[in-house]
Amino acid sequence: MKKVFVSAQNGAYDILIGKGLLSGDCLKQYTDYAIVTDDKVYPIYHQHFPDAKWIVLPEGETAKSMSNLEMIYGKLMEYGIDRKGALAALGGGVVGDITGFAAATFKRGVAFVQFPTTLLAQVDSSVGGKVAVNLPAGKNMVGAFYQPDVVLADTGTLETLDQRQFAAGMAEVIKYAYIFDHDLHQRLKRGDMPIEEIIARCCEIKADYVARDPYDTGARMQLNYGHTIGHAIETVAGYGTFLHGEAVAIGMEVAAQLGEVLGISPSGLAEDTRQLLEQYGLPFCVDNKLLMEALGILLADKKAEGRKIAFILIDRIGHAVIKSLEVEVIQKKIKELYL
Repeated sequence: MKKVFVSAQNGAYDILIGKGLLSGDCLKQYTDYAIVTDDKVYPIYHQHFPDAKWIVLPEGETAKSMSNLEMIYGKLMEYGIDRKGALAALGGGVVGDITGFAAATFKRGVAFVQFPTTLLAQVDSSVGGKVAVNLPAGKNMVGAFYQPDVVLADTGTLETLDQRQFAAGMAEVIKYAYIFDHDLHQRLKRGDMPIEEIIARCCEIKADYVARDPYDTGARMQLNYGHTIGHAIETVAGYGTFLHGEAVAIGMEVAAQLGEVLGISPSGLAEDTRQLLEQYGLPFCVDNKLLMEALGILLADKKAEGRKIAFILIDRIGHAVIKSLEVEVIQKKIKELYL
């Protein structure tokens, strides 16, 4: 088992990574607890938590809605969860996001425990305390910063993922390589890195960003590499059309091309990105009409200020920069590339 410690201004906790971590033992310290999961995960793992009170959501991004949030609050009231109780998330990023936001806001905050069961959640979304629900107008528009008490990443759960879900998680791994870790980039190309080591390294990188910037106002924004275009694609395509990691993969390829055109990214980055994404079974292109629609909603991005947006670009493999770019410039340059 591997352990990564997260030390942030708004909370410190351990991430435990290994097999055999799915258990309700860590929840017995609370007066009571409920577990939020989805209807795909529940049948596989509910027997690991015989004493749990369950809240089961439909699978997929559409579950991260205000109506489901209200349903969770109602169930917590029904179960009698008090302020010394806990809410646990058992599932992928969608379950973790909505559960964390419910924990942050129910009775002004109850304890929050993460059991991420997808690769994407284990390497990224379960760490760092960003929790949210979606609005029809955009992804993660209602949210908070709320750190978990502990993250228990059972790598055995990855054996139940289909290839598409596993690949979606690798998109976030690839993101870490481009923004922070040249050695990780090289090892991903060679394909010689054990999955437990991959997860631990990604968590170490994210823990470093979270410690330096717990509220996502500076360097931590680099973790959004590929996400500006990716979130817009998810929104215009309709939640669930693309997995989050797939949209991020496309967003990274677009960002690499944009960076090259602007003279910020090294020549050949876009081709390197396409090769690495293809190696791990990820898409790197999208219908041009859909991409143009996505460009049209960039100002709805949380990183937008006025007519500018904090856009993440790579100036060398293993290092990212944040550039304040006019949205019109982004739109114009990308249209020139793809039309």
